[in-house]
Amino acid sequence: MRHKILPYRPASLIPPQTIRACLRSVLVVSGALGTALALLLLAIFARGLPTALGAEAAGPTKDRLPAGLYFYAGKEGGGLEAPTLSSDVTMTVNGMVNRVTLRQVFRNPTIHWLEGVYVFPLPERSAVDRLTMTVGERQVQGRILERAEAERAYKAAAENGQRASLVSGERPNVFVTAVANIGPGEEIAVEIGYQDAAAYENGVFSLRFPMVVAPRYSPAPEPRDEAPVAGGPTPAPLQPVVSGPSQDEARDLFGPVATDGETRNPLSLTVLLNAGVELQALRSLHHAVVIESRDGGLQEITLQAGQVPADRDFVLEWTPVPSAAPQAAVFAEEVGGEAHLLVMMVPPSSDEIEAPEPDAPRPRELVFVIDTSGSMHGESLDQAKAAVIAALKRLNPEDRFNVIQFNSVTYALYRRPVEASVANVARAFHYVSALESDGGTEMAPALDLALTGGAPDEHLQQVVFLTDGAVGNEEALFRIVGERLEQRRLFTVGIGAAPNSYFMRKAAELGRGSFTHIGKLDEVATRMEALFAKLENPALTDIRVGWPNAAGKRVETYPSPLPDLYAGEPVTFSARLGGVALAELEGQMLVTGDGPQGPWQQRLSLDGLSEAPGTASLWARAKLAAIEDRLYQPGDTPVDPAAIRADALALALEHQMVTRYTSLVAIDEAVARPDDAPLSSEEIPRDLPAGWDAGKVFGDSASQDQSAALRRHALASAPALFALQGFQDQAVTLPQTATPAERMVIIGGAYLLFGLGLLLLVLFRRRRLEQNLVAKLA
Repeated sequence: MRHKILPYRPASLIPPQTIRACLRSVLVVSGALGTALALLLLAIFARGLPTALGAEAAGPTKDRLPAGLYFYAGKEGGGLEAPTLSSDVTMTVNGMVNRVTLRQVFRNPTIHWLEGVYVFPLPERSAVDRLTMTVGERQVQGRILERAEAERAYKAAAENGQRASLVSGERPNVFVTAVANIGPGEEIAVEIGYQDAAAYENGVFSLRFPMVVAPRYSPAPEPRDEAPVAGGPTPAPLQPVVSGPSQDEARDLFGPVATDGETRNPLSLTVLLNAGVELQALRSLHHAVVIESRDGGLQEITLQAGQVPADRDFVLEWTPVPSAAPQAAVFAEEVGGEAHLLVMMVPPSSDEIEAPEPDAPRPRELVFVIDTSGSMHGESLDQAKAAVIAALKRLNPEDRFNVIQFNSVTYALYRRPVEASVANVARAFHYVSALESDGGTEMAPALDLALTGGAPDEHLQQVVFLTDGAVGNEEALFRIVGERLEQRRLFTVGIGAAPNSYFMRKAAELGRGSFTHIGKLDEVATRMEALFAKLENPALTDIRVGWPNAAGKRVETYPSPLPDLYAGEPVTFSARLGGVALAELEGQMLVTGDGPQGPWQQRLSLDGLSEAPGTASLWARAKLAAIEDRLYQPGDTPVDPAAIRADALALALEHQMVTRYTSLVAIDEAVARPDDAPLSSEEIPRDLPAGWDAGKVFGDSASQDQSAALRRHALASAPALFALQGFQDQAVTLPQTATPAERMVIIGGAYLLFGLGLLLLVLFRRRRLEQNLVAKLA
């Protein structure tokens, strides 16, 4: 979006949230006292307590269900217990290639036939290629079909009484499993297989397995100039075969979210690690694990607790001994008579190159953008504030900076970036330290503001964006980055137990920066130190790859062009050598680039490469990302979503991958459900990420009912930041994150308890007086 004037909202040393919170506290205390007084007055005229408060219901209904997970099955059906779910993950890592099997077991504890639908995350760069449904002793293999065709086949089988399962992709890191016709007391297991690659940075390998899809905030849709393309790149999420009445439950665009604190999806995990090198360290960052050494250098890692709640990412890191740290690696696989390669090459560090003394560092203009929405409540916001304060301490006097925070509204500390003087930095310290979480996640205005305006030519423009990424409008945000970036670099910092890593990584790629994840408060120092090295050291640019004659003339390399590299990052890319078999490949590849010390080059032998299964799938996934990136790249040629969809669909079908355009479906030929037995559907709620406050994320029913009015009020309060023109009167889907602060709940609850105590005291004394009076009359 373009602004007619420079967006700005002046900020004092006391953030506006703190002022509003104090005023709300006064109102809440006054209201609580008034409520207590009203209860006391009612007690004076009361004749006695109601006798029917504890009356039992005849049976479970929509409004009165027993404890546990239930769903409403109609006027006569009452409450039915929902299917339960447990997950088991097995990872087999060889070098950098990671083959993963996710087994989900759906159990039906009722006497009815059920369908279960569950939303779950996978790594954003994973290539899902296998589905096996197991019912008793029978196994049914899945097949990849175009998405609409797969959904039609699944629904037809479900309605016909056949057991069926469907795996679809909503985002590169969000998937949906649907299982139809789970018989009474029956279990159906769904196994999903995918390929992934370990990351390597600063001498440390790592892999990440996301366990939960955090609730996503969905801003009101903006009017579009062009008509939507039928079957375009963003299909609607899968709906259950049988849609029941809407329940009063917490939901977002992907489905229901459990807010009662109970674990819905216990998960077990095993990693079989063949690092191929001697290890100096091996650790799990967020989960207690048991590590056992096997023959041949194999390490087996399991969760110490056996099963854990699926509420935070699992991260495993392993560090080779310095003498064994790889400088280059090539993984290869031949599919269809063509060689596919995954290449990782570490450029030498600056202290390993003899070069003239570099010039004085170029001054920088840093804009820090902090997410202060309700989903950042608690430790997440503490991590973000600690990270920004650490970055502010690294500023030089010749640098310029600004601090932007956003929730439902966007605020800037200064009208425009200012010099990093002692006074200006001290004011920023106080401002950041006083930030509080509140409101929704209106990210677009903040991102737009950070990419507005220009710096002096001698300044290097950098934007550091700190958020959990809990938004559902990723594509609109990617377009802003692509259109407004210009000469800036965008660095994203993922905060919390389960950040939206797809958004964070893709935004950094489009912004020619890098992605850093901070999962715990004690990681801030080390993670930010690595980020500072990237911000303060020039990148390795103009990276090119030269191939020997044996590689042929049809080499497809992704990403293309290769991105700039920062300190500690390796050159990593995938390639397919068209028409060249792996046995025919020989010679050396040449990788070149321009670094701060001058030109750099490194050669890598391609002779005698051994097979590494899964490499071809990783190449296909990298090409798919390049195809979809055409949606966000600026240019004079209009974007054709239909052509992008056609290219992506053809690639997904060729390489048998689950994408937004394809699905995996498995159907048992046998008819299991009797004709007279109805099928009931249930979306299994997913857990909240660890550390999230349900009240801060979803609020109460009143705040949800008034969401449209609250949003209009927030927008109208900042006319320079937002335009009400074209705003649709629609409620935000979820999360509704604007709720009172915890201290107001505590204060109000204390006064309510005080009022109830007075009520009980008056009733007790009144009853004693009545008994004494009756005794005297007798």
